[in-house]
Amino acid sequence: MLLQIHEEDLASGIRLVELKGKLAMGRESQRVEALVDDLVGDGHLRAIFDVARVDYIDSAGIGMLALISGKMREAGGRLAIVAPDGRVLQMLKMTQIINIMNVYSTVGEAEATFGSTQTEASV
Repeated sequence: MLLQIHEEDLASGIRLVELKGKLAMGRESQRVEALVDDLVGDGHLRAIFDVARVDYIDSAGIGMLALISGKMREAGGRLAIVAPDGRVLQMLKMTQIINIMNVYSTVGEAEATFGSTQTEASV
């Protein structure tokens, strides 16, 4: 299944981006990078990427998550990743990328860590 992307603003003002399908090398990863560029350009500096419904991720997908996390941080914002148990979380742990990104089990847990400030720089 190709990558499906759904965006919505949470009541807290945080942008939620839900990904479903494959996050792998190719046009789909480029769509995610462009989306983050748009978020930053529009001033959305707090975002949660929910990858709970991503059923396949390769090294390019892992790299893309690290890249977009860095882009948000460089812009003065923060990105949280939601990856409950499953293949994506296993890959994040195996590659140790989990040590440099904010990864949570649920959207609610991720949202709670942002606090009430508009931007929050964190690793």
